[in-house]
Amino acid sequence: MAVHKEAYMTPIAERVVRELIERKKEEQKRERLVIVAGWITTAMFALMLFFLFSMAESNAGSEMVQFFRSGYGFLFVALCAGASVFLIIEKKKRDEAEQEYTELRNEVVDRYEEIWNTEQLRAYSYTLFEWLEREHGVNLYHR
Repeated sequence: MAVHKEAYMTPIAERVVRELIERKKEEQKRERLVIVAGWITTAMFALMLFFLFSMAESNAGSEMVQFFRSGYGFLFVALCAGASVFLIIEKKKRDEAEQEYTELRNEVVDRYEEIWNTEQLRAYSYTLFEWLEREHGVNLYHR
């Protein structure tokens, strides 16, 4: 006996669930990018500190100034600044994606009785909720 998705949800619920999954994926993607950008930024600044301390130990203050005036020094500082800007932008995008996902998830929880409007759909909704949480990390049990 084949079970059709019509037994689990209405077309509106299907659309909402797909949108929830997409928003959750976007949030997870942005989270990974923030982590990568954070590591890149940290590595760039650690490398810069390493260069500064290695030049400072050799008492070559003029070498430090020459290095940062050269094309390589400028490029290095620009890469550090670029990595920092990338991190800030990705963090803002991640926060926005997280907010969009949370708003939709809260709306689905609040409108549970509207979306799953019959007793049969409500009975199957918990199976759907378990699957969403297990496969996609979407928790619809509570706010």
